[in-house]
Amino acid sequence: MVVVKTYTHPFELPLEQTALLVIDMQNDFCHPDGFNGSALGLDITAVRAIIPAVQSLVGWARQTGIKVIFTRESHRPDLSDLSPSKKTRYANAGSPIGQTGKMGRFLVQGEPGVAIIDELQPLPGDKQLDKPAHSCFVNTSLDQLLQADHITHLLIVGVTTQCCVLATYRHANDLGYYCLLLEDCCAAFDARDHDATVHILQSEGGVLGWVAHSSALLETALV
Repeated sequence: MVVVKTYTHPFELPLEQTALLVIDMQNDFCHPDGFNGSALGLDITAVRAIIPAVQSLVGWARQTGIKVIFTRESHRPDLSDLSPSKKTRYANAGSPIGQTGKMGRFLVQGEPGVAIIDELQPLPGDKQLDKPAHSCFVNTSLDQLLQADHITHLLIVGVTTQCCVLATYRHANDLGYYCLLLEDCCAAFDARDHDATVHILQSEGGVLGWVAHSSALLETALV
């Protein structure tokens, strides 16, 4: 058991019951030729800036024996798992799911754009999980996987902070998991969205959970 100093309350972390959840660090979001950067023209500077910190955290987790789970927002090639609501929302935002870009069809399984970026290539012992929704728990086996491994605590990182990261964090909270967001290992395309999310998670004295810098975890765990 280690105790991590967070921005609100100390976070007790039993390493043997902990998993690292790396959310959607995939080419469509994080690679210059990915759909968001090339087709939508979004500034991916912030999402690429966190790569070294996430690399360090993943390396530490593997050395420590903590399960590493990579998620990928993606849909079946026939889009049969794409809800009408999500299809409409993404189309209205100018990013229709299934549209072809430099790295294949946007958010479609098997396309290069869905793959985890080269800098964070999963190893055989890591888990990769495709998810059709923003929360990693919707229509996936994640909850069952974690329960089978007696996981009670989650370290949550990835992109984007206000979207899939926050959706997963809030869902995990409601399922009863203890969650720690490592804010320097998360990013949004707009820094204001990232900052607002970090602020929200610390609201009302921290009733929503815990947030820390990854250095607070690594310095504690390596003592």
